[in-house]
Amino acid sequence: MSTDAAILVRRPSGPALTAREISDVLTPATDPLTDPWHHVVGADGSKFRLRLSTEPGDLSGPAPDGSSDGGPSGGGERDYDCFLHVSIYWTTEDTDDSIGSLRAFCRSLVARLHAVWPEAESAFEVDDAYSYRILPELSEGVVDLRLGSEAPPAEPGFSLVEAANRAASGTGLVFTEDEPGRHVVPSQDAGDSVTSTVSSRAEELPFAAGARSGAAPVDARQLGGFTERLLAELARHTAGADLACWVNGRLYRYEVELTPPLD
Repeated sequence: MSTDAAILVRRPSGPALTAREISDVLTPATDPLTDPWHHVVGADGSKFRLRLSTEPGDLSGPAPDGSSDGGPSGGGERDYDCFLHVSIYWTTEDTDDSIGSLRAFCRSLVARLHAVWPEAESAFEVDDAYSYRILPELSEGVVDLRLGSEAPPAEPGFSLVEAANRAASGTGLVFTEDEPGRHVVPSQDAGDSVTSTVSSRAEELPFAAGARSGAAPVDARQLGGFTERLLAELARHTAGADLACWVNGRLYRYEVELTPPLD
């Protein structure tokens, strides 16, 4: 069981994100150019170390829809701007869950990066928990959701549609029930690592639910806030769950093994 994680982040257009820029958002007390490791205390009191790298050999990561950047990675992968190596070396007695703490901490880092750069693309994996996020072009958005899990949510009568509408309050998005298999691509036809993960996991998980919104204007920060609220609610009701979110038919966000929010 790993107590390390790798986070990859890139800015799809414009100048590449630098280690300095990312450090200023995540660890402003240390200098990425002189101190290779950054020590950080997480929300639950656990202690972590971060290492930022822009070395070419560290930057290969997943690309969606087979859309590699034509760089040396190829094969459904692309090069990112910066690599973050995250390790956990101490947990509190109350927590004592290094993997859960590491997952939650990585997601908090990614959320902070996307709050500053909504257009960023990011990916990370820790102990089979996988996350992918990129902002599609937005005008009017139709948002499709698919929830998959090992078993139905523990709470009787739990509804993905109701949870999505609560999370979407104030955004203009209104969800109705949808066929859970929409957008699921057979794994043998998937041409890239992101779609392969989505499709193969969908085949493995016996429970599925779907929800689809009508068209409504959405912006990057609304969409980010909506998915954060939805993920927090789903984590309280599901175990071993995945959530995939598409906007106008393009994968926007994919989260595997939802982590309950830290108190």
